[in-house]
Amino acid sequence: MERCLKTNLSRAILLGWADVNVTSEPSSQSDGAPLDTVSPDDMARRLRLALDVSKIGVFDADLETGHVTRDAVLMQIFGYDALPDEDAGDLLEKTLHPDDREQTWATINAGIASGEPFFNAFRIIRPDGEVRYIRSRSVTFQDDNGHKRLLGANWDVTEDIMLQQSLEQARALSETRYKALEGAWREIERRALHDQLTGLANRHALLHWLDSLPTLPDDTCPSRAILHIDLNRFKEINDTLGHRAGDAAIIYVAGLLEGLRHQDEWLARIGGDEFALMLSVGKRSGNAAVIAEDIIRVLEEPIPCEGHLCRCGVSIGLAHTSDAVDGRQALINAAIALSYAKAQKGSRAMVFTAELENRNRAIKQTADDILRGLENDAFIPFYQLQFDAKTLEVCGVETLARWQHPEHGILAPDRFLKIAEDIDVMWRIDRLLAEKASADFLRWRGEGLQVPRMSMNVSARRLLDPQLLAPFPTKNLPKGTFVFEMLESIFLDALDGEMSRAIDRIRKAGIAIEIDDFGTGHASVLGLTTLHPKRLKIDRALIAPLTRGERHRRLIAAIIEMGHALDIEIVAEGVETQAQIDLLRTMGCDVLQGYALARPMSAQNLAVFLQTRAVAVADAALRTESSPPAAE
Repeated sequence: MERCLKTNLSRAILLGWADVNVTSEPSSQSDGAPLDTVSPDDMARRLRLALDVSKIGVFDADLETGHVTRDAVLMQIFGYDALPDEDAGDLLEKTLHPDDREQTWATINAGIASGEPFFNAFRIIRPDGEVRYIRSRSVTFQDDNGHKRLLGANWDVTEDIMLQQSLEQARALSETRYKALEGAWREIERRALHDQLTGLANRHALLHWLDSLPTLPDDTCPSRAILHIDLNRFKEINDTLGHRAGDAAIIYVAGLLEGLRHQDEWLARIGGDEFALMLSVGKRSGNAAVIAEDIIRVLEEPIPCEGHLCRCGVSIGLAHTSDAVDGRQALINAAIALSYAKAQKGSRAMVFTAELENRNRAIKQTADDILRGLENDAFIPFYQLQFDAKTLEVCGVETLARWQHPEHGILAPDRFLKIAEDIDVMWRIDRLLAEKASADFLRWRGEGLQVPRMSMNVSARRLLDPQLLAPFPTKNLPKGTFVFEMLESIFLDALDGEMSRAIDRIRKAGIAIEIDDFGTGHASVLGLTTLHPKRLKIDRALIAPLTRGERHRRLIAAIIEMGHALDIEIVAEGVETQAQIDLLRTMGCDVLQGYALARPMSAQNLAVFLQTRAVAVADAALRTESSPPAAE
């Protein structure tokens, strides 16, 4: 059987079959011998060696009788140790994978019918259950007996297939990871360029787009309008209804603005409650002011916020690009215009102009001058005396901030306070004034000048500063000698734990508490009883109309009566006429302060004022003592 298999395989090779690469070491007896001079037995021997080395199994099937002959290598490939008898049945049919059966037999039948060498690929299931991948080359021929036979070679390519599958899986995994990485990068890019709450472009995306604005062929920049939109009173929604309601309001407003945007225009959320709308070139930018009014009209309607209807209002700054103004500068200009629009009452749109630019430059210059003033120690305290309403004796002094400007002279807080707060240096000015005022106060007392107490304004932010008390030498001074005037706008009815602890620290340091500008903020009787201040200062806006009618007098009288009922002294500021002095004294006001009694003055002038006043009082007393008794 083995010899027959070899002979038929040799015949198949001579017929031109076996497209199989084999390598083996031929015998020395036939080295270099031409193929046509090699005997069939020698050819079979060489081929057998090549097949053994290549681990290729061979089969020979008589298509007339159905007998199949297989060599040992093929049997091992199919999972059998011994060579079965020739009539053991069709081994391929027993082991062929069910999923490959139809295609495999179709290929074999087609190959036999064609009479040409053919290739086949299929899977088998060995007796032990292992699946192997098989490749096959076969050819039909007619033997010496006239029988049609099928001769073929099978080889196991499972390792190659597994390697190929492993590589394919690695490639697929790599592609999956690459797609995931690409998706993650796109998401990062999206998050970097979009607002997470509204889905609109963010400031970074807007600036990138502004930098890429096209120009015309002659290098001119088409005029575009940009609207900087800011919601008014939005903080009140967060404070009263919570941040969920605030988020709902922002999303709703973004939807309204999106509805007003044209397809080729940019809308971005560039801040908490701020948006920017870049209009298209041409008619839209030319009608920017009208569009701004449309936005105001739309956003002044009630906004749904978590089951509530809120009204915000809106302020808009409007600016244009030009040959001299690029996109970024136009956005800055719109922000400048917005700041002036917000300074007005109600909803308003403001167009950026050269005048606004000059005013903004002046603010910038003032900010720079303030910083230089701090470096040069140019901020000094001025003092305004307070007088006992009954005796008109000096009972205290309020410390006021002044700026010794190198060009404009002595400036009051209205010239720098807001800008100093905007650039976050007011706390530095306050501390500097506190140190100087403390030194002046101790010097006056050392000189025997009668200044019973000194007061200073302090903001809510400064109250929470742990270093607030450092500039004040309160340890060896009588309790209440230093006084902090707290603005009523600190919102005394809602003192939180941190603020309450700060006030306790102040009181323990021997510093009294006064309420400044009463009548302009939020304080109520409940708030006053909670804080229990030493004094209450009636704002000058309530004192000014005191002599104009009975209604104003009744209001001031009620405040004085309320304060006394709570054991709180009443201070009236802004007293500017003798008539106001007389009325306030009649009403029972405790302390008077104003131009009618003394204007704000420097520390040196205040010392001179007190010395002169002391001399005048002494002279008056001496004249009284030396006067002759009245005639009976």
